[in-house]
Amino acid sequence: MKLSDNNIRLIFGLKLKQLRLDRNLSLAELARRTSLSSSYLNEIENGKKYPKSDKIVALADTLGVSYDKLVSLKLTKNLTPVSELLESNILEQLPLDHYGIDIHKLLHQISLAPLQLSALVSTLIELAKGLEMTQNNFSKTAIRTYKELNENYFPEIEDSVHNFSNKVDFIYKPPVEYNSILNIFVKELNYEVKEDVIPDSPEFRTIRGINIQNGRKKKLLLNKRLTDSQKAFIIGKEIAYNYLNISERSHIYSNLRLDSFDQLLNNLKASYFATALMINREYLLDDIRIFFGNRSFDDIFLRSLLQKYNASPEMLMQRLTNLLSRYFGINIFFFHRFNSETGSDTFNLLKEIRLNTKENPGGYETSEHYCRRWQSINIIKELEKIQYSEKKSNLIPVGIQRSVFKNSGNEYLTLSIAKESTLLKDTNYSVTLGFLMNDNLRQKVLFANDPSIPVKTINDTCERCHITDCKERIADPVVYENKVRLQKLQDTINKIIKEESR
Repeated sequence: MKLSDNNIRLIFGLKLKQLRLDRNLSLAELARRTSLSSSYLNEIENGKKYPKSDKIVALADTLGVSYDKLVSLKLTKNLTPVSELLESNILEQLPLDHYGIDIHKLLHQISLAPLQLSALVSTLIELAKGLEMTQNNFSKTAIRTYKELNENYFPEIEDSVHNFSNKVDFIYKPPVEYNSILNIFVKELNYEVKEDVIPDSPEFRTIRGINIQNGRKKKLLLNKRLTDSQKAFIIGKEIAYNYLNISERSHIYSNLRLDSFDQLLNNLKASYFATALMINREYLLDDIRIFFGNRSFDDIFLRSLLQKYNASPEMLMQRLTNLLSRYFGINIFFFHRFNSETGSDTFNLLKEIRLNTKENPGGYETSEHYCRRWQSINIIKELEKIQYSEKKSNLIPVGIQRSVFKNSGNEYLTLSIAKESTLLKDTNYSVTLGFLMNDNLRQKVLFANDPSIPVKTINDTCERCHITDCKERIADPVVYENKVRLQKLQDTINKIIKEESR
């Protein structure tokens, strides 16, 4: 794997420091012998700078090694775990700097660790590479945690949207149409927007847009298959990247993996900005109060909000998660997005937020089978029935359910919306919000007390479920049965040891 420039600097710095210490040279003494400043050498050892050739020659001569050996990326035995860590790309996925961890100091500590700890580091790297790291899941999990720590509400971005609107004299009135936000974008940021360049071919179905910046020329290419709502959302994100001066970003709008935690974090900020621009906080707060004040679930009203705000189901649900904790004190909930091809019995979890709850259907990219009693899955099946019926309609199905988790006993009020994918052929998706049923929710959401809402006992995946009378089960509970078998074995061993110890 090709190392990044940053990692090359880190390796050179570690090698230099190790050689200096092996020769019992202080930083000041090495500086004196090479005619380089101590501060400059310190920056090199900390991986912040990479010296030019003439300076490398001076360092190699002073340390008694060849030029080639000093610049080689091959590390000594005790630095092998550091090399593996850098080559694994794990550090690009972990947001260490966002948690106040100095990467160089961490690597230095690993380099000084005894062989047993080094072996542990190597083992963890292999586990990470073999499990979820290849799917960018470390960064996804880190982003989810970042949202949870902030209760998925970012006042500084809300303020930025407000300031931007004032700057361009944008008077909010829903719905925000694509043409109106396009005019602001072109006028204020001097972009050219094209919708006839991205090919209408299967391999480009997941490409929503491409940002091109070449000097003063700035172009945004949009997939012509996008709805006006989706195009407006991308324009909003591009405004965010420019207005917030974000440079560490992907220039392709798609479901492709991003290269680092920073790119994922900045994507989150841009998405939040775009959503807040299209769905004004104060307007939606008024609508939420009306919606929650009904004593029975009003699916028509919820569906009408999609049209009112020119929003996709995911955009609306995500915006709800931004505001519920801060303004309604509802801070225990989860959000899921599932995708499924039409006619398929496979459902993929693409996005997830868990606020103050550990309930989840098994995590990202699992090979296990999610519980078929989930409202998220049932609403997609309901959409398929509409699509297959003789009397097809454009109705977007909306569902509600009280879901009781078998393992924990916790009950959640789940709201789901399903829709056909715009870009992916023969693919549907659902978004679901699940609120913990407690006294606070019953007081804030009056329809949560409606006895007509269906109740279902659910679980995470079929493989981990011990519900014996489940008619929806599509896989044997192999994980659960293996866990029970191992527990029985351990109990038997403990019994034998106890009896033989008398």
